[in-house]
Amino acid sequence: MKNTPQHHTRRAALYGFAAAVFQYPDEAVVADLQDEAVQDAVRQAGVELGLDSEVDALLDALDGVDRDSLEPAYNRLFGLPGDGGTYPVVPYEAHYTTGEEVNESQRRIATVVGLLEEFGLEISDEFDERHDHVTVELELLQVLAAQRAVALDGGDDETAIRLAQAGATVLDEHLTDFVPAFAHRVRKTVNGDGSSDRDLPEASAVYAAAADLAAALVEFDEASHPDPVSPGTGVRADG
Repeated sequence: MKNTPQHHTRRAALYGFAAAVFQYPDEAVVADLQDEAVQDAVRQAGVELGLDSEVDALLDALDGVDRDSLEPAYNRLFGLPGDGGTYPVVPYEAHYTTGEEVNESQRRIATVVGLLEEFGLEISDEFDERHDHVTVELELLQVLAAQRAVALDGGDDETAIRLAQAGATVLDEHLTDFVPAFAHRVRKTVNGDGSSDRDLPEASAVYAAAADLAAALVEFDEASHPDPVSPGTGVRADG
């Protein structure tokens, strides 16, 4: 793995863009997703990290999409329950990793909250989702990658190592089980093989492409991360 500021800046760009797609698509979010400079940076990051096919698929899906087309797609997938009272796709980690185990779900959510606080990621008051939402966890990896780039650029190797180990912990304990399962569910639903009782708008392809990018990025990182540690302790999780 290239342990350079540029490498981690690219990782941050991809995590941030994928996270943005899974936010509720208000005007500001859609404007950011369609921003030419943002898309150019994301495209270059994809090329450098070998994820260009996933990035290109997402940018192609976003081509010509506006809020009027993306909002109903979001609501059909994530925002409103169907006639059976269930969501076509649940965007929360605990649904995929703990099932009906309420105590374990609460523990995982509390762990995410602790990581957010430790690394200075504040959730907007306008964001009314649970803290194990896919956007939050992808943004957490974005922040860790961006801070790691800054630490390396400033020669602060100790902080860079701590951030690398924290990122490994987030991947190991949260995203490697969650994101691939979430992506599988999104693809299955968008392709018409899920249990949704509703027709999905064409713009739903944006979410399938974003889920594919997120899963590929997590797989890319998981293959190269160091041993995870317990956040705030500096102690390796396996020892």
